[in-house]
Amino acid sequence: MIRSSRPPFPFPLLWFWFLRILPVWLGMAAVIFLMQIAIAAIVHDNTNVRMFLTILRSLPSIVKTAIGGDMVESGSMSALLTVGYQHPLVMFLYLLYSVGVPAGLLTGEIQRGTMELILSRPITKTQVYICAAVLTLAGLFGLIGMMFLGTVTAVNVYEFNEPITLGLFLRLAVNGGLLAGAFGAFSLVCAAAFGRLYSAAGVAAGFLTLNYFIAIVAEWWPQVHFLRKATLFYLVYYSNLWYAWPLRNMAWLGAILVALVLLGGVIWRSRDLPS
Repeated sequence: MIRSSRPPFPFPLLWFWFLRILPVWLGMAAVIFLMQIAIAAIVHDNTNVRMFLTILRSLPSIVKTAIGGDMVESGSMSALLTVGYQHPLVMFLYLLYSVGVPAGLLTGEIQRGTMELILSRPITKTQVYICAAVLTLAGLFGLIGMMFLGTVTAVNVYEFNEPITLGLFLRLAVNGGLLAGAFGAFSLVCAAAFGRLYSAAGVAAGFLTLNYFIAIVAEWWPQVHFLRKATLFYLVYYSNLWYAWPLRNMAWLGAILVALVLLGGVIWRSRDLPS
């Protein structure tokens, strides 16, 4: 009988990396969860809503666009609750995780010289990449799940003067997860391609930041409105999430995510690393 020479999947490495990033993930998850509770605590009261809308109308147009634009100004409770899904602090935490984890696990281990030690064990380069991809994508979808859980908790804790449809927030969460996953997959490509941590993290962060900046500015500045289609945010921000699942845009995001993960794997396998 011929036995496969492929080593078993390195669950100890996966577990070791998981424990290393868990404290950071828990901190981010707590902030994102509490952000949804805090937004609900503000908007569930009519007086607070009026005050919030007054403050919102006094903000610069680009700031209002960044936190929801005209939909938030409508005064709808559901619309106001979506502020927690696109708040700059929440977006920054997703940026931090999606860039930092793959860069730290792949490029960081190479730069520290520990990747050579990892690959000296019965483990393949592909398995190392899979471990990093699993932790990156699972962590991002987990953060999205905590965001939705925060909304569910807030809706059950506070009373609102209009029905809150959780289906809207589920659609926001799922599409936001696909978007975050696509950026995480791009970060995996950068981590697989660059030999220095600051290069991998810098290019990945620059790509995400540029996408976000263009999406916001294109909505606020009519002269560059056409540029909105050049960003991944377009597939979420301009989807009709209020009423239905944007299946076509979700398929595009899923395809981009898978393609980038596979591209990163191909690049990683072709790198000159000890095996």
